[in-house]
Order: sequence, then structure tokens, then C-alpha cells
Amino acid sequence: MQRWGHLILLSAAVAHPALVADENEARASIERGRLELERAQLEEAQASYLEGIGQLTAELGSNSPALIEPYSELARIYMLSNQPLEAITVLQTARDVSHVNLGLFNLEQIPLLDEIGRAYLMLGNTVEARNLQQERLNVALRRFGEDDPRTVPYRNHLAGYYDQSRMRMLAREEYEAVVDIQREAFGDEDGRLLIPLSQLTAIDIRLGNTRSARGQLVRTLESSTNATPIQRASALAVLGDWEMVRSRVQAAQNYYREAYDTLHEEQPALAEEFFASPQFVDFAPPASPVDWQSNPDGHAWGFIEVQFDVSAEGKAANIVVSRSSPPLLMDPLYARRLAESRFRPRLADGEPAPTASVFYRHDFRYRINE
Repeated sequence: MQRWGHLILLSAAVAHPALVADENEARASIERGRLELERAQLEEAQASYLEGIGQLTAELGSNSPALIEPYSELARIYMLSNQPLEAITVLQTARDVSHVNLGLFNLEQIPLLDEIGRAYLMLGNTVEARNLQQERLNVALRRFGEDDPRTVPYRNHLAGYYDQSRMRMLAREEYEAVVDIQREAFGDEDGRLLIPLSQLTAIDIRLGNTRSARGQLVRTLESSTNATPIQRASALAVLGDWEMVRSRVQAAQNYYREAYDTLHEEQPALAEEFFASPQFVDFAPPASPVDWQSNPDGHAWGFIEVQFDVSAEGKAANIVVSRSSPPLLMDPLYARRLAESRFRPRLADGEPAPTASVFYRHDFRYRINE
């Protein structure tokens, strides 16, 4: 198809040399916009992109696939200029073009959905942002089918979004679906099950579930003969996390040591990277009053930056809020939550070690009248 399309354009260019000249002018405008964007000249870049897109539309038509990339880049300029509504309009137009050329359920639209969702989050519209994350998975399900293993990355992405958004029961449902799909496709003892079972167990830790996927994870870890080092290490580390939140520190540290040794035997650099810094185990950012509403009016984004130490036993100490906006609004809540949480400690040469001056930043929403 690409070869025939190229031949058709070449024939048109021979018959109408002005077409090529105008199209070249359009691409020159867009290239100028890229250079201006690199130099952070946002107004100039916006004007150049609009000029180039207008020229391309005049020459190739409003549904030309050549417009998708410039539209996406223009949307980036709008985002950097704090114009999320304009970005949403442009990205939706690019998505419509992709539908015309590639079909309603093409996978090339996924980056566009991601950017539209990010723009809605800039507006504070978490409902639309969540709908787009669900649409992202729906595209893959319609493309491949409900039980196709190719949908697994899309389910994982949605589960991660739910987890970050405190919708952990929904996250658990997606990870359970991944386990079912992979078990049906690969069998009960396949090493590929260890990653989704580890993710399920991690969700259960954050939910405080006493009945958990942990038992399935242990059985698969024991029975699997084809698991890779990273699959085994991930499972062992999560089993260590399970012990850590139950204050069985020695058992947790033994799991971490075993995970490190499993990786180090074949990939020493990866073992060091995997345990290079402390990791949250059961920490969840405290919710602000805005988080309990669907789409509240009169709110803004704030942030908090915290520094603290993490011991080899997985506890935070010397917690200091270094910067926050608005100041003092959420500081005590974050400090208390960090002090109550457990961490997977850093490992140095395979041994749990303390870490000083861990940096943490988080954005939160608050009511302006607060």
C-alpha cells in the first residue's frame, strides 16, 4: 500500500509541480516550528505549526494522515503553554483523522488518548481522564478480543492507573483478568504468571487484604521451571513486602536477599539496579477533601516535597517537609502517613542498608478557599 501511495503522489507531483512546492512550504513551516519549540519559543512555534497545518490541509485535505504528527506536536505546545482545552481539541481532531484512515480501533491512536487524558488531568477533570484510560483498553479489546494475550499490556496500564488513583479494587479486577488470560494461554505453572501474581499481591498489601493472591504466587514460584530471573526476583521481593507490612522484618529481609541473589547470579547490574533505592510497600498519599468529590469546582493543584531517611528495617525517620504549596495545608498528613508506612529497603551488595535523604514529591488538589 505504501509503495502504491508513493507512486500516486509522484504522478500527481509530475502533473502538478505546484502541489509539491506548497507541500514543501508546509513542511518547512512545521520544521521551523520544531526548532522554535526546542528553543522554548512557544508563541512562535504555535504560529509556525498552525501555518504548516493550514497549508497541509489545503493541499492534502483535512483527513490526510500526514496531519496526525503535526497535530500531536501542536498539542504539546498548547500543553506547555498551559492551554489544555486547545490541546484536547487538536488531539481529538488528530484522533478523528486516525479513525478515517486506520479504523475506529487502530492502536496508533493510543498515544493520542494518553495525551488527551493528561490534558484533562491538567484541567482537574479526573472523570474524563479515567474514561479515556478505559477507552484505551476498549480499543485493544475490540481490536484483539477479550481473552487475547495481546491485551495484557493494556490491562496492566489501566490497572496501574487505577492503583495510582486509589481505585484499588478496580486495579485488582484488571490484574485478575491478566492472570486468567495468561493461565489459559500458558498453563498454571508458567513463569509468566509470576509478574501479574506479584502485582495482585502488591495490590492486596495496599488494600490490607488477609486473603490474597499470595498463596497462588508461592505455589507458582515453587512449581515453575521456566521462570526468568527477573520474574522470580519480582515474586520474591513482593513476598518480602508481605512479610514487611506484618512486621516480620527478618523474614522480609531474607526474601529480599534471595531476590537479589537470584538476579545477581545472571545479571549483576540488574540486581544492583533493582534494589538501588528504597521502595514504597504500603504507602498511599493522604486524600484531600477534593479527592472525595467527582468533579469539584473551585480547586487548584498544590504540591509537597519531603525528605526522610529509610532504615534497613524499612521504616522512615527524620521526616522533613522541605517545600509545600499551599504551605502547611497537607504537611502533617503526609508526615504522619510516611511515618506509619513500610518500605522495601535498599540493598548494598545483597544486604539491607539504610538510606539517607530520600526525596519524595507529590501533587494534590485542594479547594481554593482553603
